[in-house]
Amino acid sequence: MTQNSDGGPVRVFSARACAAPLEKAAELFEQQSGIHVEISVCSRHCAAPVAEEATGETGGDDFLLEISDEGIHDLAIGGAEYLLDDGEIRGIVQKGQRRTIGCRTSAIIVPAGNPANIRCIEDMARPGVRVAVSVIDCLKGLWEDITGRLGLVDKIRRNICYYANGCVAIVEAVATAQVDAAFGWTAFQHLEPDRIEVIEIPPEQQVLRGTCVGLLSFAKQTEAAKQFMDFLTTAEARAFYREHGWVIPKD
Repeated sequence: MTQNSDGGPVRVFSARACAAPLEKAAELFEQQSGIHVEISVCSRHCAAPVAEEATGETGGDDFLLEISDEGIHDLAIGGAEYLLDDGEIRGIVQKGQRRTIGCRTSAIIVPAGNPANIRCIEDMARPGVRVAVSVIDCLKGLWEDITGRLGLVDKIRRNICYYANGCVAIVEAVATAQVDAAFGWTAFQHLEPDRIEVIEIPPEQQVLRGTCVGLLSFAKQTEAAKQFMDFLTTAEARAFYREHGWVIPKD
C-alpha cells in the first residue's frame, strides 16, 4: 500500500453501523490519492453481533472513551452529531474540524415477516407490543423525539421491554424476534437484509441524524486526514452512503 510521506496511514475510527460505505469510500480515495486509509471499527462489547441488553454496568460504554484510550487515530466517524459535540467539549475532537457526510432516516425495524403487523408508530402503542430502544450512541433518545410529536410517549414507554446497547444489539434483538419492533434507521436494512424489515414512517414523523467525521486532537497525519475528510463530502464518496440508505444533504 502507498503510504504518506512519513510512512504512516490515515487512521480512522468508525462506529460499526457506519463502516460499510466508509470502506468503499476509503478504497476509492486510496486509488485516487495514493494515501492509505486504515479503518478501525468500534470493538466495544455493544458492537458485537449479539442482542445485548443494557444494564447499569454496561449501558454507559463510551464511543469517545475507546477513541481517546487508544489515542492512535486521526479521524473519528460517529452516527450522530451530538457524539462529536461531546468530543469537542472533552478535547478529543478538534473544534471546527468536522464534516457531515450524510444523514440516516428514522424508521421502524421489525422481524422478517412482521409477525406483529406493525405498520406505523401508533401500532407500536398497542397493548402487548414489545418495543426495543437503544440507550447509547446514535439511537439514544430517538424514540422520544418521534413519539413526543405524536403525543404517544406514555403509551410507547409502557411497551418498551428491551433497552439495547447500541445499533448492532438492537438490530439483533429484532432479527431474533426478541421484540416486535424497534426504533432504528432505514439504513439498517443492509445490516440484516434477510432477517429484518424496515417500515418507513411519514416524512413529518421522521428524525434525521448526521453521520459526521471529525479530526482528532491527537491526529498525526493531519493534512492527509483533512484530505480524506474533505473527500468524504464529495459526490463520489457520498454515493456509497446513498447506496446504503443515507440521505445526502443538498449543497
